Amino acid sequence: MIPQLQLMKTIAFSLWEKALPFIIKHWKILLILALSLALFLKMQSDYKSMETAYQTRIESSQAQIEGLRVIHETQLREQQLLMESYLESIAAIEEEYEDTREELERERNRKIDRIEREWSERPEGVAEQIEQEFGFEHVE
Repeated sequence: MIPQLQLMKTIAFSLWEKALPFIIKHWKILLILALSLALFLKMQSDYKSMETAYQTRIESSQAQIEGLRVIHETQLREQQLLMESYLESIAAIEEEYEDTREELERERNRKIDRIEREWSERPEGVAEQIEQEFGFEHVE
């Protein structure tokens, strides 16, 4: 085992002796290559981080959109219920209005009939009543 270790040391030292002059002569180029490689690896790491952040953002946005969609559907259902309630209220009010209007029309017709009867039976009493009620003077 020791002879193999010795052989490996010899080969490594031999390579180092040959590589050292090359490294000294071209150290700027090697440094640029090493820094370029480090920069490339850093950019790859940053790109993966940005891609992960982008995917997270997309998922978050989709979750927000889904939440807004659910809220919108709930609001539409509530609005529909309110609209139905409103229309029912309007229908009830219109029905009550018609009933009241018909009752007023009947009451008006009864008063007209009563006044016509009184006028035919006692015209001066009706004239006095009109003068008292409305402030008009009766002119014949």
